[in-house]
Amino acid sequence: MTTEQHTSAERQLVLRYFEMWNTGDSTVAGEVLHPEWRDHAHPEITGPDDVRRAMDHVRAAQPDLRFDISAVLSEGELLAAVGEVSRGAGSAATVSELIWLIRVRGGLLAEMWTYRRDERT
Repeated sequence: MTTEQHTSAERQLVLRYFEMWNTGDSTVAGEVLHPEWRDHAHPEITGPDDVRRAMDHVRAAQPDLRFDISAVLSEGELLAAVGEVSRGAGSAATVSELIWLIRVRGGLLAEMWTYRRDERT
């Protein structure tokens, strides 16, 4: 696999992960997440099964939750996704600009750190 193919495949994993959250299709978790998945913003959630349960719970409470990724940058096993998460609708919507740093291992997303850029309403 060339570096370009490697980067493209990992970029698609990241986009599929966030699209999973947008659609609520938690079956994707097992296809994109490493069995030892760890989200450092939510250390109580480990592995694809915990992500499925958390996603179902969060989406039930916030059905209008939306992730919009504007860029995915990569260097080796690390990727940075830049984007926004929005909650609510219309004038009551809250938008946060976030950066996610993601480590890939064995062709799957293995770890994630989340950094908030700002929040606006």
